[in-house]
Amino acid sequence: MYHIDVFKEGGYRYIPSVFQYSAGVAAEPGFQLVNARFRSILPIQEAFTCIEQHLKKIGRPLTAFAHCELRSPKQFDDQGFIAFNRKYVHTLGEWGIYQAESKESSFINPVARTNVCPEYFGPTEVGMYAFTYTVLTSSNSTGSFVLSGGGDARSGPEPYRERIIAYGDTSNAGLKRKMEFVADEMTKRLESLGFNWSDVTSAQAYSVHNIGGLLEDVFVKQGYSRSGMNWHFSRPPVAGLDFEMDLRGSVNQIFIQNASQNPLL
Repeated sequence: MYHIDVFKEGGYRYIPSVFQYSAGVAAEPGFQLVNARFRSILPIQEAFTCIEQHLKKIGRPLTAFAHCELRSPKQFDDQGFIAFNRKYVHTLGEWGIYQAESKESSFINPVARTNVCPEYFGPTEVGMYAFTYTVLTSSNSTGSFVLSGGGDARSGPEPYRERIIAYGDTSNAGLKRKMEFVADEMTKRLESLGFNWSDVTSAQAYSVHNIGGLLEDVFVKQGYSRSGMNWHFSRPPVAGLDFEMDLRGSVNQIFIQNASQNPLL
């Protein structure tokens, strides 16, 4: 089980994780999560502008921003990923969401995130595919949540190569180990937020390897796939990672007809 904090300004609780994102969010009582998907992938800063406009239009504060889905043109190396993330959290800091103190290891970032690299028809630069925010609700339901993308690597300060499960092994045995590790991580996150797999209404898997034949043993037989599995032919964001997934429960979805002058896809 993981420690849980509440981001009162946003109306959601979250699992603290690394500086660039939390491990997952869940709406607090009186709030509901809404996922807004852009009609086309937008450059990061243009997407942030659209989010500001949308939240202002519906009367929600910028702190209601709880989660985003990014798409990258290719996998990062370790240092490239850190550099991108430092730039990404700058806007969250301006919005009063990300808080960093003098020490780099001391920070607050409640926003969940998934960032993957489509193998085909991907963007030319890192862009935003969708975002999630809280709205007020009169419903007593507390089952609205999003878990961040979790890949086949243990947490820790070491380079990814040293933390990746079955590094370089994309055989069925290697992939199964990776998928089982991620499934266990998702279970811990669900339970920490007060949920279980029966509360999952949408599950996304991200891999370019043949995971289809392994889904039954790793997910279906365990009761982890009652709502099916959406398989995206995409790679996790860091070189060496081979499998990632994220989960949602009772999240309403809308589409935004963005009039972008520079859509990435």
